[in-house]
Amino acid sequence: MKAKNIFGENIDEIKSKFLQATSDGFSPNLAIAFCSIKQNRKEITDFLNEKKVDVFGSTTAGEIIDSEVMEQSTVIMLLDIKKEHYKIFQEASADTFKISNNLALFAQSSFANPSVVVVSSGLTIDAEQIIQGFHAVDKDIPLYGGLAGDDLTMKNSFVFSNDYESSTGLIALVFDNDKINVQGIATSGWDNIGIEKTITKSVGNVVYTIDDEPAVDVFVKYFQFTESVDNTAEIIAQNFAQYPLQLTKDNGNTVLRAPLMVNIESRALIFAGGIPEGSKVKFSVQPGFDLIEKTTKRVSVLKSSIPEADALIMFSCKARHMALGPMTGDEVGMIRSLWDKPLIGFFTYGEIGTAKDSTCDFHNETCSMVILKEKS
Repeated sequence: MKAKNIFGENIDEIKSKFLQATSDGFSPNLAIAFCSIKQNRKEITDFLNEKKVDVFGSTTAGEIIDSEVMEQSTVIMLLDIKKEHYKIFQEASADTFKISNNLALFAQSSFANPSVVVVSSGLTIDAEQIIQGFHAVDKDIPLYGGLAGDDLTMKNSFVFSNDYESSTGLIALVFDNDKINVQGIATSGWDNIGIEKTITKSVGNVVYTIDDEPAVDVFVKYFQFTESVDNTAEIIAQNFAQYPLQLTKDNGNTVLRAPLMVNIESRALIFAGGIPEGSKVKFSVQPGFDLIEKTTKRVSVLKSSIPEADALIMFSCKARHMALGPMTGDEVGMIRSLWDKPLIGFFTYGEIGTAKDSTCDFHNETCSMVILKEKS
């Protein structure tokens, strides 16, 4: 398997760089395409269709390519990979649990030993249902991925392929793990602070009250956030997103849940993943300047099982990007340097992966890495 990365801010740049990438005889048949909501997705897929390249695509809240962090662009990883070693699943439905069921069944029927990289639309679902629906069929298939973004406009995020686009569905790459070694890890590094609180009213991923107070009011009071007439729901949510709730689940996993949207009228917070009523939570904040070194060290444990890689995929939380600022590029660069191979990714509205001493789960404020290596 061979991988090359290209990027551009319009279709002409993408076409030019595709031609450069293939001028030496490189013949890709799969493209992992992550693009800003402002980019013309149809032009991208039409061009890749002409080149007979399969597309696995998502809109973003910022793009990642090799050691660079980009905004409002398109980044594409071109892969020369045997077609019999992967399949693409795509389905749209309001029933996320059901389509995740179907994804797991598709993976089981595709290969004896599958691994799955999935991206879902990021604003219309309770992403916890992806995990629950998939694991209701099979808890042993490795699962990695993230939620699509839309440059923080909080209107619509999309997943897409050659002949498919959806703001309510998901798309997945299913690999034959007997032929392509696929491994990953999710790591956050956020520290919890303050006393434990209780979610006293919630429905799915909407939290109405914390310790019997409106959820928005609890955040405002705790972090002394100043509300004003100029603060839209989007601005409030973006401020709150940097202080996720740390939740310990019934299965023992500890995950972060960052507010995605605010309902000003009900004073409720809408999260990307569910937080059950009665859950015990603590606030979290980013740690010190050693976070990047900690993240790199945690990802480096994969070197023992995949010392050499062909390609790297990164799903990193947009709230993490907002908190780290320019240091995000340093984190990307340090992780890429571990294998020194093409890396592609995007800033998400939530991440899927397995943290150390944990099982696969849905996360926020997290960097979920996927490493690909063709077996000889």
